[in-house]
Amino acid sequence: MESKRKKIVALGIDIGGTKIKAGLVNAEGKVLSQKVIPTYKERGAASVLKQIEEIICFFKNSSSKEIQGIGLALPGQVDDKRGHCLYCPNLGWGELEISRRLTEKTGLPVRLINDANAACLGELFYGKGKKTKTFLSITLGTGVGSGLIFNGQLFTGRFGSGVEAGHMVIDPTGYPCSCGRRGCWETLVSAPGIIRRTKEKMKIIKDSKTAKLIKEGCNEDESLSPEKIFQAAREGDLLAREIVEETVFYLAIGLANLINLFNPFEISLGGGVAEAEEIITSDLIEQIDKNVFPTMKGKVKIYKATQGYYGGIIGASTLWLHEIDII
Repeated sequence: MESKRKKIVALGIDIGGTKIKAGLVNAEGKVLSQKVIPTYKERGAASVLKQIEEIICFFKNSSSKEIQGIGLALPGQVDDKRGHCLYCPNLGWGELEISRRLTEKTGLPVRLINDANAACLGELFYGKGKKTKTFLSITLGTGVGSGLIFNGQLFTGRFGSGVEAGHMVIDPTGYPCSCGRRGCWETLVSAPGIIRRTKEKMKIIKDSKTAKLIKEGCNEDESLSPEKIFQAAREGDLLAREIVEETVFYLAIGLANLINLFNPFEISLGGGVAEAEEIITSDLIEQIDKNVFPTMKGKVKIYKATQGYYGGIIGASTLWLHEIDII
């Protein structure tokens, strides 16, 4: 039985706002082969689905192993039972039939999952979360995703999206969000949110050393990125440091809210923004402790997600590799 299990593989596909990541994953959570391409979301849903279809066929035709199924992680609400996307604001998608269409085109069964829930499953089966009954997984990227393991079970809720912490309103008079509201958490701590806050400050302080230093970190054909902003902060850029401090401040407020709501033992932070050394610091922990109930101060462990760049595809693949309790 064990030797048979080692031969099992599944294809995990993680659809992001800027990239589509895909990879064959075995039962031990090892990515055997992978492929990353841009997400052409501006061309519409049909074009992106065609991209996904082509990726599935690529792996199907190039793999010597039998693929059990496809785990497709989407940035929004999904109905896995019907195989429908319900709402993916960062892709501009409303309700859309996906599983049946892709299965008809590729001949392989497809299951859907919210991308943050997929990252959460990766931590549950292969990361630090495997021995923790209740923990939260937060991904900081194009948006802010969140997954909750509650008493050892994945919480997806009535509409399949689980905990949409990224759309928790922090400032009702703040920036407009892709979901249609204002001041959502992801408008402040996601990669686009960080870039927007930086650009606004650069307009105000056009001739400062700060604006110059950040711009010097970008070539003419490159756009501003959180990595360049954080690097500028390390080099002494005062405006960039202010942006970093604001990011930690807003991140701490959101995490404190989640701790007060769910009382988790642990929280993992993943995604590109969480890779910066300035994010998970003593300053973040101190600010969280200022905003949680007194009985929870210092009680929640916060760490960088262990599954890294391919965490989404690893988690999506678990739909075919493990028995998963879902509530």
